[in-house]
Amino acid sequence: MPSGVIVLGGYDGQQYLNSVERLDITRGEWQMLPPMQAPRSSFAALTSLDCSRIVVIGGFCGQAIAGVEAYEVGLGRWSALTPLPEPRYMHCSVVVSD
Repeated sequence: MPSGVIVLGGYDGQQYLNSVERLDITRGEWQMLPPMQAPRSSFAALTSLDCSRIVVIGGFCGQAIAGVEAYEVGLGRWSALTPLPEPRYMHCSVVVSD
């Protein structure tokens, strides 16, 4: 992301996380952002071409999940999107442009 590095969710050895943190690369400081709606690890994430949205797809939280959610960078909020037809984790996603 142009504004820094964003770290999403994961697993801390005891629990699945929904936390979101941003490293401001100009200041070298971490900032907490609004958490994802669902804790998850082993998910796919991508950004829109204009970096205004981060989409998190599937993941694992004790079992595979189908949930998809998006973070609107300018608004600072998460919203649910249409879930996957089948739960999945440890997969990849890419943005394809014409």
